[in-house]
This record gives sequence, structure tokens and C-alpha cells, in this order.
Amino acid sequence: MFEKFSDQARHVVVLASEAARTHHHNHLGTEHLLTGILAAGGPTGATLTTWGLTTHHIDSALDAIPAYPNTDSGCAGPPFTETAKKALVQSLREASLLGHDIIGTEHLLLALLADTTCTGTGILTHFTALGPNEMRDHLRHQLTEHSQPHR
Repeated sequence: MFEKFSDQARHVVVLASEAARTHHHNHLGTEHLLTGILAAGGPTGATLTTWGLTTHHIDSALDAIPAYPNTDSGCAGPPFTETAKKALVQSLREASLLGHDIIGTEHLLLALLADTTCTGTGILTHFTALGPNEMRDHLRHQLTEHSQPHR
């Protein structure tokens, strides 16, 4: 599936893995994907910033998650949680629904927002004044204004 990801979307996954390691988490969850989206910058990261999300907000939320270091030394990085795997699959659906061939960071964020119970969406709604549906509508509106997905 990662072959359908834009370079920036792949970079989000790398940044998410680094965030999980930095916070000594033995998993890569939607909270780490959210971290990666913000850290990757670009139009989608800028959107998160305009909604009021900061690196400090995410770091404080990640610090509140118990640290369980990954003890599998043969593992290249922390394994994806089931929720994060679902979000990655959902990002493909989001791109397809919009008629896009490439999965960009905006599709990753739409996928996170599609699951209102995931940790990443919980962090986002905690630190912003918008609800998940408002955020999804805003992103979709941005995407329909531009013929190409943001990468």
C-alpha cells in the first residue's frame, strides 16, 4: 500500500515511527500518525496549525501515554496498532472517494477523522474548537478547490 503514498505521506509514517520511539512506546498508533502529519508540515500540517494544534499539545498528550519500550530488537520500528492499520487502509478509501490516485497527508488526516474513537482524533478534538465532522468537511472543501491532492 505504501507505494500509493506520496513522498510526504511516507515521510509522515517515518516521523510517526520516530515519535513512538522518542516517547518509548511499543506501538505506532493514530496519535503518532497525527504527530507525523503535523511535523511533516505542508498544507495539511498548516491546516492543523490553523485549527490551533501545536507540537507542544501533541507531545503532552503522548507523554501521558504509558511508556512501554519495544523489546523486539529485530523489529525495524514499533508495530502499527490495529486502529492505525485501519486508518492507513481508510486513507486509500479517502483518496479513491475524491478521485485521487496518490494518498497524501490530507487523506491520512481524513482517515484519522473518520474514526472518532481513535486516540489521534481524540487528541485533535481535545486541543481544537472543531469537531471531527467539521474538520472533515473543511478538508474535503480544500481538496475540491484544488484538482491535485496536497503532497
